[in-house]
Amino acid sequence: MKVSSKTILSYGLGSLGQNLVYILTVSYLMLFYTDYFGISAAAVGTLFLIARIWDALIDPVMGIIVDNTKSRWGKFRPYLLVAPVIMAGLTVLCFLQPNIGPAAKIIYAYVTYIMWGMSYSVVDVPYWSMTSAITDDPKERTKVVMVPRVMAIIAALFVSVFTLPLVKALNSWVLVSLIYAVLCVVFFWITFFNVKEQVTVERSEKFTFRDAFRVIKLNQPLLLLLLTMLLEDIVTKFRGAFGIYYFKYYLQAENLFPIFSLVSIVPILIGAMFVPMISKRLGKKKTTIIGIVGYGVVHIALFFVGKSMIPFFTLTILGALFFGIATITMSAMIADCVEYGEWKTGKRAEGTVFSSNTFRSKFAGAIGGGIGAYMLSGIGYIPNQTQTGTTLVWMQLLFTIIPGILLLISVVPLIKYPLTEETYEKILSEIKMKRESNKAKAETLAKFQ
Repeated sequence: MKVSSKTILSYGLGSLGQNLVYILTVSYLMLFYTDYFGISAAAVGTLFLIARIWDALIDPVMGIIVDNTKSRWGKFRPYLLVAPVIMAGLTVLCFLQPNIGPAAKIIYAYVTYIMWGMSYSVVDVPYWSMTSAITDDPKERTKVVMVPRVMAIIAALFVSVFTLPLVKALNSWVLVSLIYAVLCVVFFWITFFNVKEQVTVERSEKFTFRDAFRVIKLNQPLLLLLLTMLLEDIVTKFRGAFGIYYFKYYLQAENLFPIFSLVSIVPILIGAMFVPMISKRLGKKKTTIIGIVGYGVVHIALFFVGKSMIPFFTLTILGALFFGIATITMSAMIADCVEYGEWKTGKRAEGTVFSSNTFRSKFAGAIGGGIGAYMLSGIGYIPNQTQTGTTLVWMQLLFTIIPGILLLISVVPLIKYPLTEETYEKILSEIKMKRESNKAKAETLAKFQ
């Protein structure tokens, strides 16, 4: 079914709002904790690990809740009305600097960050689950997925480029987080009012944890895709944690970090724009493999350019192009796994499928963010001091060669991914025939009651 430009844009704006607060939190909260709030890097690493693992465990529960939701607004839309307001408020609380003692600061960080993560799950799971409810046409779905992903990149660009200058100009992390929080709520409300759920399957029985486990267990394409995305995301997260430190201490060019963010993100948009054309010719699987492998090779090459800025930024642009290609296609592939799960088990479970992906993302954030913080402590990092030669060497390795090798390894599970475009079309055709048959049986049964 054809999806209007208004619907696609309105859906994408939700991602823009969501990622304004998400990128702010994942990119700058560790820096805020260590360099402004006065919490040690090791303590932050433990906080991130515990909070994100707990947060990840919430996602499957949220997925089942979403799959059992019935309302006059649909299955997913109700959560986009109130939950963003709560998430926005908790974002601001995370960046407060109450005048309290060291132990109280850690407690405050735990409470606010864990609550923020839980509120994020309440928004994230239903929002991305809506992708499969807007259309089941594979070409239209790629467009529907591409726009919010592009919006997420725009949000990352905005936050990365403007956050530090805004903090310096306003002399306040709280005011900056408040600006992003208000925009988040406004954009989500645009999504709520303008996007309708078109692909719906009535559920007569309750969807249980056993059903959810079976849907995921029997979904081989989903499991292989999640494993690749998990490995790739862990690498991206722990490398990202080193970004500002790498520029501040290794390159001694902290003022260039906003420019680095700019050239890291804008090419992602360009790469994303080519996804429909490339995936149409090569298929989503091959397109994703090319994107991840290219991204990994660029990471390795960065080690050999050292502090030479022109080669460094040139490779950064090239890597961002590859990453943009991979990230869009993987998102569309997750949506395709919804139909595979319905075909395999007879149960359509958008919330469960997408919550498994958000669980994967949160778990990767826990591991990647925790590794990043622990590595900072383990390599001898001391905030706001000149670092030792050994510390600087490890900063370089953890930003270049090590992530590159791990990215190359991450494509291995995807090689066995079986859901090609031809297979998907066949599955979709069988599902539609089964739905029509079940509908006819239900109508016949109703006549005799």
